[in-house]
Amino acid sequence: MSVMKKNIISKVLLLSFLLPLSVKAYTQEKTKISPYIQLQYFKDTEDQRVLQTTLSYSKDRMELPLPGMEISFFKGGVTRELISRITTNNKGIARIELGKDLKLPVDRDGMWAFSSEYMGNDTIEAGKSEITIKDVRLEMALTETDSIKTISLKAFIKQNGIIKPVPGEVVKIYVPRMFSLLPIGEVTLDETGTGTLEFPSDLPGDKEGNLTIITKFEENQVFGNVERKVIQKWGVPTEYSVPSSHRALWTKTPPMWMIITLSVLLAGVWGHYLFAIISLIIIRIDAKREAAKGKYKIQK
Repeated sequence: MSVMKKNIISKVLLLSFLLPLSVKAYTQEKTKISPYIQLQYFKDTEDQRVLQTTLSYSKDRMELPLPGMEISFFKGGVTRELISRITTNNKGIARIELGKDLKLPVDRDGMWAFSSEYMGNDTIEAGKSEITIKDVRLEMALTETDSIKTISLKAFIKQNGIIKPVPGEVVKIYVPRMFSLLPIGEVTLDETGTGTLEFPSDLPGDKEGNLTIITKFEENQVFGNVERKVIQKWGVPTEYSVPSSHRALWTKTPPMWMIITLSVLLAGVWGHYLFAIISLIIIRIDAKREAAKGKYKIQK
């Protein structure tokens, strides 16, 4: 065998060995999960600031959480400083409270820069999310004149020791209900950073008429999520106690229509089973009769 043929055979064997390895590595790389990472800023009524990162991925058009993953939180823009590392919960969420004594670097526009980062692993790609936030003060005052209830809002920022209004921003107003927040309305702040909204007088409250009123900047590109919450006796007193004889989906005794529907469905299912069993018994009896008739004819 010539030297050229030997070289060709060795190259073919080498390619046949390397090709499956490269295909396998390519396939593993292609099957890596590409996560979606979202960083949000929250500020509540007590001026407690929170950073929240949600880590998830898309599968079959569904967004699924990634629990048990370590998220690194940073402050600062160009020069980052690690705040803490938090593991995501079963909903893929990692939260960290920013203490009031935590010093945050401010850029020339008076903005705070935050970022969160997931380093990735063998099956999940790395991800990073960044936001810049300007600290805002949202105030709410409630007044009632001649049975007209009014919510007055004011928002301002403090920059270089100077208080500046926040004009043109939208503040949304909600009242908590059983499963979600009920939108009451929204206010666009004027050039002085203020706005008002007439509150409805027919909303049911608790047995004393108390309502929780929430005003907030929601997913604002500059301020993030900032809310102010107040409890006020502006609702219609409502007694929510349910009599023991009341039938509903949330009580121990189900509604009568549900009992009847379930009974009919179960009766239909078991009726089919009973019909099938009886049919099998009749077929077996008929088969025995036919066999007996045939045997009788042969003997005769």
